[in-house]
Amino acid sequence: MRILNVRFKNLNSLAGEWEINFTHPAFVSDGIFAITGPTGAGKSTILDAICLALYGRTPRLNRVTKSANEIMSRQTGECFSEVTFETQTGRYRCHWSQHRARKHAGGELQNPKHEIADAVSGTILATKLQDVATRIEAATGMDFDRFTRSMLLAQGSFAAFLQATVDKRSDILEQITGTQIYSDISKKVHEIQSLENQKLNQLKARTETVSASILDPEQERELEQSLADKLAAEAVVAERLVAIEKAIRWLNTIAGLHSEISILNTEAEVLQQSLAAFMPQREQLERAMQASSLDGSYASLTGLRKQQAEDGASLIRMQEKLPELKAESGKRAEILAEAEQWLATARNQRDEAMPLLKQVRALDLQIAASEKGVINIRQQIEVASRVIAADQQSYDHKQQQRAHALSRLNEISQFLNEHAADEWLVEGMAGIEAQVDRLSPLQDEVARKERELAAAVNTVAQASDAYETCRKHALSQNVALDEATRSLAQEQEKLAQILDGRLLREYQDKKDALMREMVLLRRIEALEEQRSKLEDGSPCPLCGALEHPYATGNVPQPDALQQEVNELDSLIRCAREQETVITGCIIRVDLSRNNKIESEKKETESLHAKQLAAKAEADLSAVLEKLSNERVQQRERLFGRLEPLGITDSDEVDVHELLKALRARRQNWQEQCGARAEIDKQISNIDSEVNALDGVIKTRAKALDEQQEALQKLILALETQQDDRHRLFGDRQADQEELRYNEDLLKAEAAEKSARDSQANHQQTLHTAQVQLADLISRIEQRKPELEQVEASFTDACVDAGFADESRFMDARLAADVRSDLSGQAKELDTRQIDLKARQQEKQRSLAAERARNMTDQTMEELTPELESCHASLNELREAIASCRHGLSAHNTAKEKVKEQAAAILAQETEYQRWKNLHELIGSADGKKYRNFAQGLTFEMMVGHANRQLQKMSDRYLLIRDTAQPLELNVVDHYQAGEVRSTKNLSGGESFIVSLALALGLSQMASRKVRVDSLFLDEGFGTLDDEALDTALETLSGLQQEGKLIGVISHVQALKERIATQIQVESKTGGRSRISGPGVSAC
Repeated sequence: MRILNVRFKNLNSLAGEWEINFTHPAFVSDGIFAITGPTGAGKSTILDAICLALYGRTPRLNRVTKSANEIMSRQTGECFSEVTFETQTGRYRCHWSQHRARKHAGGELQNPKHEIADAVSGTILATKLQDVATRIEAATGMDFDRFTRSMLLAQGSFAAFLQATVDKRSDILEQITGTQIYSDISKKVHEIQSLENQKLNQLKARTETVSASILDPEQERELEQSLADKLAAEAVVAERLVAIEKAIRWLNTIAGLHSEISILNTEAEVLQQSLAAFMPQREQLERAMQASSLDGSYASLTGLRKQQAEDGASLIRMQEKLPELKAESGKRAEILAEAEQWLATARNQRDEAMPLLKQVRALDLQIAASEKGVINIRQQIEVASRVIAADQQSYDHKQQQRAHALSRLNEISQFLNEHAADEWLVEGMAGIEAQVDRLSPLQDEVARKERELAAAVNTVAQASDAYETCRKHALSQNVALDEATRSLAQEQEKLAQILDGRLLREYQDKKDALMREMVLLRRIEALEEQRSKLEDGSPCPLCGALEHPYATGNVPQPDALQQEVNELDSLIRCAREQETVITGCIIRVDLSRNNKIESEKKETESLHAKQLAAKAEADLSAVLEKLSNERVQQRERLFGRLEPLGITDSDEVDVHELLKALRARRQNWQEQCGARAEIDKQISNIDSEVNALDGVIKTRAKALDEQQEALQKLILALETQQDDRHRLFGDRQADQEELRYNEDLLKAEAAEKSARDSQANHQQTLHTAQVQLADLISRIEQRKPELEQVEASFTDACVDAGFADESRFMDARLAADVRSDLSGQAKELDTRQIDLKARQQEKQRSLAAERARNMTDQTMEELTPELESCHASLNELREAIASCRHGLSAHNTAKEKVKEQAAAILAQETEYQRWKNLHELIGSADGKKYRNFAQGLTFEMMVGHANRQLQKMSDRYLLIRDTAQPLELNVVDHYQAGEVRSTKNLSGGESFIVSLALALGLSQMASRKVRVDSLFLDEGFGTLDDEALDTALETLSGLQQEGKLIGVISHVQALKERIATQIQVESKTGGRSRISGPGVSAC
């Protein structure tokens, strides 16, 4: 992700609208820039603007809402921030804004707005706050916390990780690298392990409950025998019950048949009455059926009569219409003659006008050609004028360039005369650089040794303090171990008193035996009725025993047993609680013992570190004195050679800066010499170009005059042609006149054609009417004999069918629906008569067959009581059978359940053991066990990233993890024979270097899903000395090779000398500030 552009308005002290373009060449070429300015000027506000545009919040503020906005500039009514950034998925623009009501400074705050858009197409991708946050995280691969850990390191974030405690460092790693899932897994494993254990205990408890329902083998045999006896008795009673039910059904069947026969006889009487009532309708139906046989002949007769009447009516209408058609035909003939006359006139007018139109068109073509020629010549004159003007402007510009070059040449000559002494540097610079190269490492070594000496003195003091601290800690750990040991002995003595010399398992076994006895007593109480019937000497009906110890009521009471069980339960619970206390004491004793050993080890190590630090301090003092003397001699020889240049030695002179200044003077001298030669060449080229331009301008001016003369001649010819045309045809257009003649001709032709077509159509209509009239007269005459013959035939057919004439035939006819209805009624009555006779015969046959069966001699009154008695006996037997079967079923079900529970317990024990093993590896109630392991691996990766950055800054130190505390950091000091030191013993500058390496390592861990091409560091560099500052800046500058842009915020003056590209924030009056620098603009 690379930040390309930032634009914001009215944020904190930066009132107004500002824009910073990070694609400016200054940022691209250097790769590192500084944001400088006094404290409180608003340097961090620039980074706040980036965060605000992306996430709607800043590292120093929570989210900006309608109720609170602490970032808007005072006395303003609106603010916004906009960032354009680029990732591997594309280029985006994020815009955040908020304003007050009516954008007035005193108005009420309105809801902020946030949107993200495609920067190339301008398409809005999201406008809702939650959707924008999701799209930004998807595009950048970072939420706000990751962004402030990987791209924007705010104030105070550098040393936060190095100085953090183990727990705090664990929280930071969890936030950055997302290891919360391992803590959740650890807690989930603990939860599942507890749940599986609970399931196992529940299965065992349910198994004990079900076992109480299982019968003894003797009880099972007795119950099975009782069931068999009752099943046999049930079969006998059921057989007699079936016989009685069959006899009753036989008697009911015979009575039913007698009843049905009586009902059928009644139906026969009713049917005879209906047949007699329908007799008149039956006779009418028969006459209608005879008349229906003549329907075909009558239809033919009716059709002929209808056709003859219709043709007669048509003949009368046609005779009335024929005179009108003849009169209309004469009118249409006159219209056709007029149309033919109009067409001939239009053709003559067009033919007479065509020669004149042809002559006018020729003149129009000549005039158009002349006008086009005038336009072309005028355009050529205009182009030539512009070219001559441009050449004249170039000529003047070259003259100005020549004057400026002569002025610049005089300035360079004056400079070379004033700085003639710098010419020596062209050849003598190599010797100066060699001396500085020899002196520079020596000075660096002296400075390094001075720092090492100061660090050694500090190390001696720290080692003494550490030794004293470790010694006191070891004494306190001895006391803690003694106290833990005494506490363990006291708690073990309390447990012995509770158990009274016995094992806890013995009490548990006794409690289980009492529980089983209580279950047995409850069974005995349930057999109270059976025990009351026992007599001494008589066998027990259940077990067959002759002695009955509980027959006289000598049954132990379960209350006393329950009290004893409660007492044992209380004792066992107290003992287990005491065992838990003892386990805690043992853990504390082991912890105290380990702490004591560790404290003694640290005491020995701190004493050894104190001795080594004192020896290192003495060695460094001797080396430093020798190096300082050698440095003085080297500086004297160097500045002896520089005296001719006016340079003298002093302690404030930095040889590196001096060398840069000398190189700059030499380069300036060489550049001025090269510029003088370049200007001489430039003046010569300008003189050649001026002479060439002068000749070109004169040639083009002459050609322009010739074009203007030709234009005047062409204009005179055009005016003559226009006069001739106006005299011949006026202002009329030949095409329009020809079009008018053609339109008149087309109208005449259309009128003539329409009149001709109308005349022809009317003649056709008249002819058709005359033909139809003759046809009608012919058809009427031909149909008269046929009609008379059909009428005579129909009259004969009526007589044959029993009808005197046509009127009697018409009286006998019935409508088809009426005839169909009467036919249906007659058919229904006939069908009912046939069906009734068939049913009467069937019932008589059924009655004879049932009487032949003769199933019983008993009457219904005798069979009914016997049936009820059998039902009662059968119900009693079936209830007893169901009870027996239920007892056996419960017994078998209980046995199956116990078997299933045993398999389930085995499977659950396997599952519980699996989770128990996993719990021992990673499970814990607080989630720390697995999280610490995973974070140890993550921490190892982060240390690797940090070491790669640390190697670029210093070859002295190497970061390593503490073997005892996986999240603790130590350093290996290569300058002290690879000794392992705590990071707490590092000096301020060394702590900053290590913190910077860790911060860059964290940045790489946090941004593992996206490439980070922009990095902003808002950190005070004022605590660093010159060497540490140089080292840090060199490391950051080296990130340019990876394509990164590094922004450093600081008010340290030394940064201005070391970083060339700067954005300066200047404080103004009224609490306002302004920004200046490359890529910065005020909108």
